[in-house]
Formats: sequence, structure tokens, C-alpha cells
Amino acid sequence: MNRYAFSIVLVLLLLGFIPAPADGQVGRGKFGVGLSASGNMLLSDWKTNDPGYGASVDISYSIGNDWGLLAALGFDSFSGKDPADLNVLSTAFHGRLAASYDFLPNKILNPFLFAGAGLTYYFPRVDNGRALLSGADRPWDLFVNGGVGVDYFLDESWSIIVTANATMLGSDNLEGYAAGSNDIIGRVSVGVRYYLFDRSTVQRIVDAVQK
Repeated sequence: MNRYAFSIVLVLLLLGFIPAPADGQVGRGKFGVGLSASGNMLLSDWKTNDPGYGASVDISYSIGNDWGLLAALGFDSFSGKDPADLNVLSTAFHGRLAASYDFLPNKILNPFLFAGAGLTYYFPRVDNGRALLSGADRPWDLFVNGGVGVDYFLDESWSIIVTANATMLGSDNLEGYAAGSNDIIGRVSVGVRYYLFDRSTVQRIVDAVQK
């Protein structure tokens, strides 16, 4: 198969998998790449629950009219004082995969739910730099995650996303102590996302191939 024929087949496949969004909006049948910043709080029974911060990059892919897949890589920084009045700083890196459900996928303002699971690596330390993993057998853990969000579309390619979610880890090691109840993280994030492969983009590819 020559390059021209292969390009035509590829474009036809894309057209088949990408439905035209209603009302001129986006959010369905697309692949998106995003970047977000977050404020968070580690609900710990071993230290004070001070506000922290984080950031992540994410990708999204719609697999139907209402359902989609979300994947993200990011980090969080948590702070607080332990019972000995030492400042504890925990830095955690995570990757997660979730399923999402869109309530208004073809509207400018689209509320959605999401739930999934992931893996985190964490590095708890006190303010003098000493590592804390008291009684912990490993510096990583699995977690489950779920939340709500709103996608506000600025145009056919860009959107602003606001989410609120909770994460429960499988242990109590995140703040450096392996005792007590499982750690829970509350997080609110704001970000932007750029959507690729909408119908107009595919049409431009078709036009370019045909020239």
C-alpha cells in the first residue's frame, strides 16, 4: 500500500471513530491533554493537617457518548507538625487511571464523575532532612480515587477543568508512620486541557491529503 492510500485509510478510520459534537461543542469522541495545579490536604492521625499543593499532567479519551477514560501523572506535597512538634514534609508522586461519566458531553459546561485507582511513591521527611518511614516496609502504595468535576469549554479545542476528589491509600505510611488508620487525601484542582482530533481537525487532514 503506497503512502497516499495508507493516509486515506487512516483518515477514514479517524472519521469513523470520531463523532461530530452536537451544538458545535466539544468533549465527545476526542483525545485531550491537560495540565493542572492543585491544593490538597492529607487527613492524617499523626500530624496536623496543613494545606499542601501539587500538579499533574493528564490525558483523556472518550469511549462513547457519555463515558471516558482518564489517566494522570503528578505529584503532591504535604506538610504539618507531628506530636514531637517537628515539621513533616511528605512528597508523593502518583499515576492513576480512572473511568469518567459526562452528564452534558455536548454542552459548554459539562459536569462529570470519575473513579479509579493508581500507584503512589512517597518520601516523608522532617524539617532537618531526616527520612521518616517508621515501621513501613515500602515507600509506595496502591490507592483508590474518586470525585466530581466540571469541564468548561472555551472553544472547540480548549477547556478549563475544575475537580474535587478524595484518595484513600492502602496504608498509613504517607506521613512516615506505619500505624493508625489509612491515609486519606483531599484535593481540589484547576487546569486547562487541549483536545485533539475533533471532526474539523480530521477534515483538515483529509483536505491536506487530497491536495
